[in-house]
Amino acid sequence: MAVTETPPETVQASAKTAGSGTRSEPTGLAAILGTGDHKVIGRLYIATSLLFGLVIGVLGALFAYEGVDPGELDFFGANHAYPLFTLFRLGAVFLVGMPLVIGLALVVVPLQVGSSTVAFPRAAALSFWGWLLGSALLLGSYAVDGGPGGTSTTGVNLFVASMILVVVALLVAAICLATTVIALRTTGLLLSRIPMYSWSVLVASVMWLLTLPVLVGALVLSYVDVRHASGTLGGNAAIFGRFAWVLRNPQVYVVAIPVLGFTADVLATTARARLAGRPLIQGAIAGAGICGFGAVLATPSSAGIESPVVVALGLAAVLPVLAVLGLLGDLFRRGSFRLTTGAIYALCASILLLVATAAGALGSIPDMETAGTIYDLGVAHLALLAAITGALGGVHWWATKVGRAPAHEGLGRVVPLALLVSTLVASIPDLISGLTGEGVELAADWTGGISGLNTAVLVGSVTVVLALALAVASLLPIRRVLSQVSSDPWEGQTLEWLAPSPPPLANFDGPIPVVTSPEPLVDQREENR
Repeated sequence: MAVTETPPETVQASAKTAGSGTRSEPTGLAAILGTGDHKVIGRLYIATSLLFGLVIGVLGALFAYEGVDPGELDFFGANHAYPLFTLFRLGAVFLVGMPLVIGLALVVVPLQVGSSTVAFPRAAALSFWGWLLGSALLLGSYAVDGGPGGTSTTGVNLFVASMILVVVALLVAAICLATTVIALRTTGLLLSRIPMYSWSVLVASVMWLLTLPVLVGALVLSYVDVRHASGTLGGNAAIFGRFAWVLRNPQVYVVAIPVLGFTADVLATTARARLAGRPLIQGAIAGAGICGFGAVLATPSSAGIESPVVVALGLAAVLPVLAVLGLLGDLFRRGSFRLTTGAIYALCASILLLVATAAGALGSIPDMETAGTIYDLGVAHLALLAAITGALGGVHWWATKVGRAPAHEGLGRVVPLALLVSTLVASIPDLISGLTGEGVELAADWTGGISGLNTAVLVGSVTVVLALALAVASLLPIRRVLSQVSSDPWEGQTLEWLAPSPPPLANFDGPIPVVTSPEPLVDQREENR
């Protein structure tokens, strides 16, 4: 038996648990504080990251306003502007993007692989509470004038320690997700048959596990330097430079890899067609993960940006995205395509990811000389908002599994289009400024950018915040308790649509049939005709 196959005893135990129906679900506060249910943990991640998203979005809009006239600071004091800007950059990744993607994956992946639970459920719960505590301490460190560029030594120490806790907590969640896909698949669900979304989550989780420990090591080094070495290695001034590589391409692409899997699953379902070329799509998604390996940039100098490896990864990152979208284009020819809300989300997120990787490839050409400029901000914002758009689309698509009822369809169709347009308006001016600007216009913060284009960035940033607020509003109906909710509102192809809506504690009402193809529900419908 291959090591990637599920052991028979695990399968039998999972089936027994799924069919027993004797476990009662806790209610009230106990259902939150003491839960090991992956669906509850995922919902906690989703709700908290969306709340942080609105706060970080407003902070970004304020910096965009400051960028219109960078000579004067209207909202931030001179001593607080830079630290808060680092909060905006870090928060977008570690308080919003990654936890939102992980939260959705914690809900959906066990259902897609036919498991009654996530691997290491208590560790998954610990990851959320650790991330939440670390996030609160992180915000507290900025409140006491800590963070990169802060004047309080205690606050800086708290910042570094809380960042370590945040990253380690997210790594624990990545371990749970990767183990679930590898070890808890139901009978017959080979790795070559798993849904593309679960495959993309596996790829992203593995890449996080390969790269983010490097960030933890850099943070530990920074803590020792600030706390005990009295700045021998650069002190507070060197902290942000040690992990800035996580906030730029190619590393920032990793958080958006699940967009490709989500797009593949949604378009196949909406087209009512089986995916052709599955090995090629899986290979392309794995290639996207390899091209997102950014730990090679974890160097104390900026010379690594111009290294042949980084240039090659930046140039190649667009190819897997093009390959996946090209292979999915065949669905339009073979299927009866429906313009569902999920399809709109998937297409908009994919367009943003394609623009991000294409811009990253252009900026990776050494002669362009965009490395370390405001151009990098544009690429990072495109990739992060592609990930956020895809995750919001996933919450809408799987609303009856995440919550108790479908999401609001009317608002759901508006949100992805608003996010697409506003993200392009907020990011493309930074790309143009990085290509054509001179001097201070190239600064990679709110002081950079061409004056006239910064007004467009402000308009786009404000619209992004409004679109996020609309997204939250469109998802509020999933909290409603309805007497009857369809288990399969989209005529799905994969196992999550076999589970009731909302799924019970053990996910499925009975044993899952042996899987014989990548589309088990399509097989079931064909057998029942």
